[in-house]
Amino acid sequence: MEGTKVLAAVTNVFKGADTHDWCLVQSVLAQKVTLDYSSMNGVGPVELSPVEVTNNWEMFLPGFDRTHHQLSAFRVQLNGSVADVHYSAVAEHFIGDDVWTVTATYHTRLIKEDGTWLVNYHKINFENQSGNANLPKRAHEVLAERKAKSSL
Repeated sequence: MEGTKVLAAVTNVFKGADTHDWCLVQSVLAQKVTLDYSSMNGVGPVELSPVEVTNNWEMFLPGFDRTHHQLSAFRVQLNGSVADVHYSAVAEHFIGDDVWTVTATYHTRLIKEDGTWLVNYHKINFENQSGNANLPKRAHEVLAERKAKSSL
């Protein structure tokens, strides 16, 4: 039962990211979350609030036409009010007919607060990428173009 609740919280992070449902993402994040994308971007771990997490994602993910995160091979370790989840992910990012795919494993830690499992640590372990590696840059350009048009 607890494992199911833990996995629901983890999958809601990605479901919310793919659908740009920032409230859903925030609903499963602890007051402070350590994000560690250092294996992808070389920047060390950062501690952010749920709003800061989604603000960062909102400045990137909507630049794609759509994204899809496929999660698999979950391993959940429960230890009282702490859960560590290790899993694999394939993240596809689309603009037009182009796709950029990232393959990685994740380690997500959750804490149970008032009966609710909340993510307080989220680390990607980058494995590889394929497809159009210029799409992240293009996604930022798309958002900048939208912003410029909306300010006219």
